[in-house]
Amino acid sequence: MVNDEEMRSGNIVSLFLKFAFPTVVGVVTAGIQGIIDGFFIGNAIGSQGLAAITLAYPAYIVIIAIGVIIGIGASSLTALQLGKDNLSQALDIVHNAFSLCLFTGVVFTVIGLVFCETSISILGASGSALAFARDYLRIIFAGSIFIILSVALEPLVRNDGKPRLCMNIMIAGVIVNLVLDYLFIMHMGMGMEGAAFATIISFALPALLLTNYLFGREAKMKLRLKAMKFKLSTQIQILGAGLPSFVMQFSLALVLFAHNYMLLRYGSELAVSAYGVIGYVFSIFSMLFEGIALGVQPIIGFNYGAGYYERVSKTLKLTILSCILTGVVGFLLISLFPEKVIQIFSQGDSELLEVTLRGMDIFIFSLLVEGIVLLTAIYFQSINRVRAALFIYLGKIFVVLFPLLFILPVFFGLDGVWAASPATEYIMMLVVLVMLSKEFKLLRHDAKVESRHSAGTTKVLPVVGNSGKADIEESSRFVTFRPAEKGDIS
Repeated sequence: MVNDEEMRSGNIVSLFLKFAFPTVVGVVTAGIQGIIDGFFIGNAIGSQGLAAITLAYPAYIVIIAIGVIIGIGASSLTALQLGKDNLSQALDIVHNAFSLCLFTGVVFTVIGLVFCETSISILGASGSALAFARDYLRIIFAGSIFIILSVALEPLVRNDGKPRLCMNIMIAGVIVNLVLDYLFIMHMGMGMEGAAFATIISFALPALLLTNYLFGREAKMKLRLKAMKFKLSTQIQILGAGLPSFVMQFSLALVLFAHNYMLLRYGSELAVSAYGVIGYVFSIFSMLFEGIALGVQPIIGFNYGAGYYERVSKTLKLTILSCILTGVVGFLLISLFPEKVIQIFSQGDSELLEVTLRGMDIFIFSLLVEGIVLLTAIYFQSINRVRAALFIYLGKIFVVLFPLLFILPVFFGLDGVWAASPATEYIMMLVVLVMLSKEFKLLRHDAKVESRHSAGTTKVLPVVGNSGKADIEESSRFVTFRPAEKGDIS
């Protein structure tokens, strides 16, 4: 377990490796669940199955988003509170997060089952693709509480100083999914329903293991049934802090939904299948970026809350470099072996291969910049600068991507649909570079202020929270920071 003293003064590179590597593995293994389904469905059922699972995926992502808003919101707030040595407040947040998971799980299951078929048919899908997607989603909705618990509790356990435990639990879930998909789909012929059952069971295992840890003796932020709360004000804070990540996940669902619509309009169900394959391949690298960024969230949040801004700056720079290297490696791998990557999900379909290769040739350029855009948003969320993170997420999807997705195909047809996402990433890259430049200047300034305070008799820590004396002012530029004055500290 990583203790508080190591978070304050330990080597940044060492901390980065301790948190980032297990988190990357955990995020990838959790996110790979859908990819495993795609692999077996594509090889057992073919392009119709791939089209169906691609059509169902937006609704599945929304369930993930529910867990994300609770987990990331609560973990961000607890990291800041732990940085200020306020364990009781951190415990209050974790108890409210757990009860919120249970409540939203039940509500979402009911709503999802009622509107299951509507969420697919609105795209214009019909026939076997619609039937396959409906069979898959009904089971996913029925077990959504396990997905929400698994996604939400993982960052809380990681914040408790157990990143490696989270990694092992997530790996166990993936192994279960892999084995069950093979049994249910390839041997028992259960098709889409088999894939859905395997996915739910593979999320149920991590949910139970993570819950067991939080209620166990080892947990620093130990849950107790008697202390379980449903305090509206705290849960609003959790949802507010997690809103940027929810927006990111929910926006991904909207992006997938819009892409499916445009692909059916300018292409066919074959284009939707190709998009599914491309999505599986590129989601692996998106998960790597997300894992790296989320891995350093406890380090950044703790040190920001404790007022060690120089350590925040060093961590951020190291993480940016890691995202750049990951993007370059991904670009080279896919450029060198595109056909082999596609054939993992579909073999012997030359028409699907041709359509997928064309889309992949365009999509691939987004890998070079996507990581930095995502990291910047998660960084601002880690220090509770919610509006800055929302500015990136919402601006990317609603200001840039959606207009491009509906305008470019008018001039370039199906190629315009493929080009919308890469073009969006490069436009947003310019935006976040400006934001990062200003942020590094502010961190240097605040590090000097903190150093001067440390040299005096009293060290002034910044107040980051919900009191009226908060040290963060979010202006229209989204990056304004006002160091706490001595008079602000009670």
